[in-house]
Amino acid sequence: MQVTFLIGNGFDLNLGLRTRYTQFYPHYLKDPAFATEDPEILQFKNLFCQDIRYSHWADFERALGRHTVQPPLDKPDSLRSCLKDFKRCFSQYLRREEERIDFASCGYEMAEKFSESLHSHLTHLEPRLFGIIQVALPLHERTEFHILDFNYTTVIDRIAGFLTPDMFGTDSLESVIHVHGTHSSGMILGVDSLDQVANPALFTDPRQQRILLKPLLNQQSGQGNDQTAWDCIKSSEEVCIFGMSLGETDATWWLRLGMWLEVSSRHQLLIFSRNSDLDPLYPEDILDYQDKIRDRFLSYTDISSGRRKFFRDRIHVVTSSDIFDLAPVLKDFSV
Repeated sequence: MQVTFLIGNGFDLNLGLRTRYTQFYPHYLKDPAFATEDPEILQFKNLFCQDIRYSHWADFERALGRHTVQPPLDKPDSLRSCLKDFKRCFSQYLRREEERIDFASCGYEMAEKFSESLHSHLTHLEPRLFGIIQVALPLHERTEFHILDFNYTTVIDRIAGFLTPDMFGTDSLESVIHVHGTHSSGMILGVDSLDQVANPALFTDPRQQRILLKPLLNQQSGQGNDQTAWDCIKSSEEVCIFGMSLGETDATWWLRLGMWLEVSSRHQLLIFSRNSDLDPLYPEDILDYQDKIRDRFLSYTDISSGRRKFFRDRIHVVTSSDIFDLAPVLKDFSV
């Protein structure tokens, strides 16, 4: 059996890394290492000062599209130079954050916990939902795991370097695919489509469009990560989403997962979506939240509203879980 995990920034946050938009942007504004005299880049930084409290990176990407009607993002050359500066500074910041993990002292233990999280991920489901999956996907002798990493850090790659065959038994971790590149190569950020751009007239040909459109740049880049990741999903009986907000700037992937669900009644989707405001005393609130997450996901698919009820029992929302609680040893130097 093949199981594919889509992993987002929640994974790095779970490790104690300071990778939120709200944690990086103040450094982008004030860190001497990121200082510039370029008037357009200074204008770009000031443009986003008002948006510094965004909760998710998807909020920032959506704002990029919205601000294309304002200087300096209203001209292709300016947009390109501002995004290149942002990527350069963000990549430096992420590399420093990643180096806070003392892999030499905790890498093996993190790998053990990572392997255990993959093996035991179904145990985090409520008994009723676990039973549904057990009926749809009886136990297999061997499971192949694939990771589609939407983060720019290489934390999972480094953890994978400590994995040993005895941690997996008959199972295996087959691949780690960086869908949007890493802090060192092929970094892709932006919006999902021209529908999310306030100034579509700015993008009159593919050379301009790929400055900001993630799917287009991903498809045209030589890495082939887009197609490889999609092939992983298509070959999977089960797909899990962890640490990702179901935002419109990754709508292509939610659309594809909807297509994948329609292919077979065996296909099962797990969405790990923590909510610290939920009180286990009130199961009705938990059920309402789970329905809200299902509705949000389904709204990005091509599954018609009249048919969505037939897929809801194959979309399982986990609201409380300690999966991927790897407890790394963090160095105490500041960013």
